[in-house]
Amino acid sequence: MTTTLTARETKGPLTIVSLTDPDRANALSMDMKQELLDHVADFFADPAQRCLVLTGTGRVFCAGGDLGTLREGQDAPATRARLVSTYALIRQLLLGEKPVIMAVNGAAAGGGFGLAMLGDVILASDKAKFRPAFPAVGVAADVGLALTLPRAIGSVRARDILLCDRTVEASEALAIGMVSAVHTADTLMAAAIELGLKLAAGPTQALGLTKKLLRIAQEVPLDTFLDAEFAAQAICFGSADCREGVNAFYEKRAPTFSGR
Repeated sequence: MTTTLTARETKGPLTIVSLTDPDRANALSMDMKQELLDHVADFFADPAQRCLVLTGTGRVFCAGGDLGTLREGQDAPATRARLVSTYALIRQLLLGEKPVIMAVNGAAAGGGFGLAMLGDVILASDKAKFRPAFPAVGVAADVGLALTLPRAIGSVRARDILLCDRTVEASEALAIGMVSAVHTADTLMAAAIELGLKLAAGPTQALGLTKKLLRIAQEVPLDTFLDAEFAAQAICFGSADCREGVNAFYEKRAPTFSGR
């Protein structure tokens, strides 16, 4: 399905969503965020779709928020509407129990940097670069970046990047653990699709629950985490994918997971 500012396609159980407004550097306008929300909600609601790749088109991944709206002024209702849609997108990507891959094809600035860091696996082109850009326009970091960045690279590095508005090239992003891998511009999407299909063929329920446990582990005391782990394993041990995985082990063959 192709729409004005984004595009969605599927390759078997893999969903690929692209930001398709390169003339405006794939800026996160209200319309684009609504399209993203719709695509992402459809993905998580469809049991046949088991992994998501999100990328940009053109030379930029995403330049962040639409500054035109700020130039026009933001009263309280407009600000609330702007942030409510952003927070809905954050929640979908972080809380949805399926793997999400970000394929960062170019510059990711401001909210685009925040969007990139919402991936479970972040792949970057060697042309990619990451800049907070928030201080330059007098606003605080958003799209969850002050949460996700220090979790990925530690608070000292995150403060340096966010407060000093420092640009991080792809090679440094890899070295400090901000991205999972760097590929050439020509091979990024092929690598993202290959990994996406691998994850989509995996035990989706178990992967989703692992994603949930990784988040919970950063937020709660040990006993609360162990209760969550117990509940997750109780679900997994009774799943069709677990039975398939155990049978495949004993039968000395590759498992064929159904995602259930």
